[in-house]
Amino acid sequence: MTWLISVANLLVIFGCAFWIRKKQDPAIRSLFWPAVLMKLIAGIGLGLIYRYYYTTGDTFILFDEARSQTQLFFRDPAAYFRLLVQGSHEEWKGAVRSTFLAKFASIVNIFTNQNYWITSLWFSFVSFLSSWYLVRTVTRRFPHSKVAAASAFLFLPTEVFWSSGILKEGLAFAALLIVARAYLKMMIDEWPGIPEVLLSVFSGWVLWSLKYYWAAVFLPVAATSLIVHYTAVRLKTSFRFQWTMWLILFSLLCFGVSFFHPNFYPDHFLQVVVGNHNQFAAISDPANLIHYNNLRPSARSIVLNSPWALCSGLFRPFLWEADNVWKAITAFENLFILVLFLSSLTQGRNLVRSKHLWLVLSVIIYIIFLCIFLALSTPNLGSLARYKIGFIPFLIFLITYGNPLVDSILLSFKKLKSD
Repeated sequence: MTWLISVANLLVIFGCAFWIRKKQDPAIRSLFWPAVLMKLIAGIGLGLIYRYYYTTGDTFILFDEARSQTQLFFRDPAAYFRLLVQGSHEEWKGAVRSTFLAKFASIVNIFTNQNYWITSLWFSFVSFLSSWYLVRTVTRRFPHSKVAAASAFLFLPTEVFWSSGILKEGLAFAALLIVARAYLKMMIDEWPGIPEVLLSVFSGWVLWSLKYYWAAVFLPVAATSLIVHYTAVRLKTSFRFQWTMWLILFSLLCFGVSFFHPNFYPDHFLQVVVGNHNQFAAISDPANLIHYNNLRPSARSIVLNSPWALCSGLFRPFLWEADNVWKAITAFENLFILVLFLSSLTQGRNLVRSKHLWLVLSVIIYIIFLCIFLALSTPNLGSLARYKIGFIPFLIFLITYGNPLVDSILLSFKKLKSD
């Protein structure tokens, strides 16, 4: 019976994939199967690595809690639905955000016979779909963006790996991309329909519940940019006025958001950042840490250490810092990012002249703020490689799209094919 349920789930997953692929644009259809298979394999690979390499970890702890919730469903459905709506399982000792994810996994478990691997495939498939539909929207609206979008959201190794399987980052990443897709449409004057709006609102709630710090940066940046876009830009005001308006609105929204979570309270925020930093530093190998200059919970100390936090969050570990295979994979990816970043700097003039100036600036501001915040509060390079999937795909797209180095490489490949 168990294997029949597993086969049925696999048939449903691949049946949905076949049906979705048929409806895709021919221009990107060739990317579909490599991307979906890479995502599904990554979800299985993540479980195998946690089982045989780390021996323990979030994914199996989360699944065990989800399984206990599913068993409650079969014993007492009414109690299970109260649990979903009201609170945590009495036996669960984990954090609130972990409990939130376990509830989603428990629902999937009902249909997978509590099979970790099949449930993991469903989570990976949902994460893939969010990436795929964002890529589809981007490639439709921005000419010649296929390579940049695919590189950023479908095939970036660490992003694919850490956004797969049963992890908070996977579901949060899917929610982030759904919200980002709706935001993109609004910024290019294409308002999403009611179903997409409802899905985006639901996804925003999921994002806040799982990764509130991703949401706390993205939502104020997006809301401020939308207001500026639909008021100051349309009124054809000067860029100085638009920028002043943006800063004022963003400051007000950030101040408002700060009251939605205790860690963001104005009189507490810097202490939380430094406190998290100290906790990570105390349990981490010094060789795997970002070392700051006397980091303290003061505005001056945070500002002085922010440039190194930004550099480390974007480009570290460097190749010479890689002392194991996992760090080496991340280091090679970071080298790739650094080369793309440096070769994209010549495109600064195109940015200033872009008709989507505030869209691009909002993405840049989101990347900078979230990168600095994560690198300061999470100085462990291994953990940071996992957490930064919340911004690194957006950076990859920005530095790949219209990049002269990428364009020259693609042109060379075309010439080789024609020869």
